[in-house]
Amino acid sequence: MKPAPRRWEYRSQSCRNTELTLLERVLSARPELEQEVRSTGAEDGNDPFLLPDMEKAVSLIRNALNENDLIAIYGDYDTDGVTASALLVRAFRSVDARIVPYIPDRQTEGYGLNAPALEDLAARGARLVITVDCGTTSTEIVANRPKGMRIIITDHHLPPSDHDGTPQALPPADALINPKLAHSSYPFDGLAGVGVALKLVEACERAGILPHGCAQKEIGLAALGTIADIMPLTGENRIIVQRGLARLTAGGNLGMYALAAVSRIDLPLRAQDVAFGLGPRINAAGRLETAHAALELCLTDDPDTASRLARELDSVNALRKERLATALRSAEDMVAALPDDCPVIVVGSADWHMGIVGLVAGRLMERYARPTFAVALDPQEAKGSGRSLPGIPILDLLKGGDAHLAKYGGHAAAAGFSLDAASFPAFRDALISHAAAQGLPSDPSRTFAIDGILLGKEVALDTVSHLESLEPFGFGNPLPQFALLDCQVRRTRTFGQERSHLGITVATGDGAHVELIAFNKADIQHHLPEGRSVDCCVTLERNSWNGNDSPQLLLKDIQPHRTGS
Repeated sequence: MKPAPRRWEYRSQSCRNTELTLLERVLSARPELEQEVRSTGAEDGNDPFLLPDMEKAVSLIRNALNENDLIAIYGDYDTDGVTASALLVRAFRSVDARIVPYIPDRQTEGYGLNAPALEDLAARGARLVITVDCGTTSTEIVANRPKGMRIIITDHHLPPSDHDGTPQALPPADALINPKLAHSSYPFDGLAGVGVALKLVEACERAGILPHGCAQKEIGLAALGTIADIMPLTGENRIIVQRGLARLTAGGNLGMYALAAVSRIDLPLRAQDVAFGLGPRINAAGRLETAHAALELCLTDDPDTASRLARELDSVNALRKERLATALRSAEDMVAALPDDCPVIVVGSADWHMGIVGLVAGRLMERYARPTFAVALDPQEAKGSGRSLPGIPILDLLKGGDAHLAKYGGHAAAAGFSLDAASFPAFRDALISHAAAQGLPSDPSRTFAIDGILLGKEVALDTVSHLESLEPFGFGNPLPQFALLDCQVRRTRTFGQERSHLGITVATGDGAHVELIAFNKADIQHHLPEGRSVDCCVTLERNSWNGNDSPQLLLKDIQPHRTGS
């Protein structure tokens, strides 16, 4: 199988009109964004009591606090779960509640609630368990929980369903808070798990259980988890992320401030800094080891502890990069042997660490523009992860192979699952057959959505500042991409420790000279002799270095110039 061909697609005709300002071109390409920008900050979000069972949850928490019961916060090992756990622990510690966090081990316990963990928490005296970012699919575990234990589930994952689409029974929790439930009247269902946890804190504030301002004090954690879990940065999430990034920049969480320092991230924090800097380092702990260090970093108020833990997570992330690079090389060999008309990619290896299969699936999905499933073939229990494209729900595809699965669940775009390693070939064949029957395209392409034509003379800090008014950028509101057309290559240079990056100086069609930065694309240098005419897909961003700011063009795609493009 060859990488999917690349094509550019202008979001609107108006975005090609260079008589408009660049900001006007972008807004013409995204008409819904202008209203989002105007409304952000105008309100505090939706009423938390519109979420299902919120009143029940607040009542249970009030009783637990009045009785001085031990409350356990049961989270997930990814960034969303870790930040949600930390947010609730920090909030309840503000009223001296007896609180204990619990994050399961990815390798030995897996995702979601498990019976031994609940038994352990009960033995330690926990009478109320509040889940974050998990629980909706743990029906049997909740039904058979230790006697006398009350459970509040806060989650944002899709409820389970049978192969024919019939909804399965929801877990019999004492309260189940999830904006994706069919009977939910909450007006925004895009909250991350940490977003739901934030709404629980807001509800407890309104009920007088927690002090006023508690939610806003911890909103930086909510922003971090929302971005890292690839939630849409629209609607209420836009408010959470905008305010949360400002809070983190101001030092609202000592651990995240320390992590930004070791990650060499300049302030103020942007969504991209979280997505590619802080988030991966927090995730790496849960992927390769346990998430305990990441949770402790989110909770600590001691500078020395924060510095030590930040360095530890940075080291674990470096190991994660090494293992991912090795796994990707072998995965690419497997994909190369697949036919070009295969509608989905299903690959697996006993050599892959289960903590990086989601990253493998994501990289392959982007390169080949096909839903992708990557599996760590552990002989005890194989565990996999799937990633899909917009409009192709991953869970619908997994249903085609659910006869071979022990369990599975997730979002529309990402899912996790487990199976017997011996069943992998049958699972792979079933998924491919099911995808073909669904009519998935056998010749997809990688689409670069263009938000406007960019002129060379517009590459300036003032332009960058105007574009920054549209932040936060991320899923649902991606960083604008521009077409820089009819460029003449003037020179190229490799740079970086391994000379793996490429700088390309071009003369633009309107007579300016600019440099494009192509990270990890040094291999295209021989395609770019001096004088060659090219069209470039770029992003325009702010580069901050040693206290100096400058505009920076990052190359996303490059093609031979076509007249009339």
